[in-house]
Amino acid sequence: MLRHEHNTTFRVDTATGRYVLRLNRTGVHDERSIASEMSWLSALAEATDLGVPVPVPARDGSLVVSESTPGVPEHRLGVLLRWQEGRFVDRRLTPRHLASVGDLIGQLQRHAVGWTPPRGFARPRVDVLTVAARRASVAGPPEEGTRAVHPTPDDEASALALVARLLGEDDRDVVADALRLARRSTEALASTQSAWGLIHADLHYENFLFHEGRPLAIDFDDCGWGANLYDLALPLSELEGRPNYEALRDALLDGYARQRPLPHGYDDHLRALAILRRVQLIMWILESREQAAFRDSWHSWARNDVRALAGAVEVHNDQRHAATLVHR
Repeated sequence: MLRHEHNTTFRVDTATGRYVLRLNRTGVHDERSIASEMSWLSALAEATDLGVPVPVPARDGSLVVSESTPGVPEHRLGVLLRWQEGRFVDRRLTPRHLASVGDLIGQLQRHAVGWTPPRGFARPRVDVLTVAARRASVAGPPEEGTRAVHPTPDDEASALALVARLLGEDDRDVVADALRLARRSTEALASTQSAWGLIHADLHYENFLFHEGRPLAIDFDDCGWGANLYDLALPLSELEGRPNYEALRDALLDGYARQRPLPHGYDDHLRALAILRRVQLIMWILESREQAAFRDSWHSWARNDVRALAGAVEVHNDQRHAATLVHR
């Protein structure tokens, strides 16, 4: 076993090679949305030489298998992927690493722009807050109406009610301020055709690795529809606080810009989307509180994250104010 949190993954060694078996968490993705994830990975493997997991079909040709076993109350949906050689870098990340990751993100998005998904393809929005909203947002490509502004009012109301109940009204107010700030960017980017599409949506430094200097992307489980800049805001939010953050940030953006243009006002949008990501992580903690991995620590973890969120909102507002003064 490699990891057991929401999904459970195993390394599988066979006479014909090494693989990763992923058993999906219940209640989030259904067979259609997981098969759609596998469709994109298969298309990437066929049309590009990018380092992505390659799905392995079952004997009947299907890319998703539903199985049950005694003692487990529900069926589990599983996929098999070819193993990718490489190593995680984490604390030793350099600007050179981040430039190659930015380039990889840009190439993934370029492929998505030029690719026509198969009939029945459906993935969730990446800018939702709750599991219920993620399930409700699963839909086909943008022309089917997936570019409505998210988080929706109902999603926000559910999230804020949960924060108030589990953490308190003061923390609810911090999250509400953060969401008002983030909404300005999600609204602006959703209305810009070239700034929105199918993205990986979870490329933090535990989801990209390096082999012979080349970046590889793993874990497309959260891929879906959203602002292209979200793919950059997410790794940047994980790197904040490092002594060489500015150099890492500039390298990531430079690498991305080799493949895709950065939209007008991208600095402001990146900060806002990083704040949205912080809110999503708080909601993930709260909604995961009954799981064994989180049961003893969820409350202090969530409170610490709310304090960090308040600091990020203050910094963002200060930088917006400073930019306004310079413009005047």
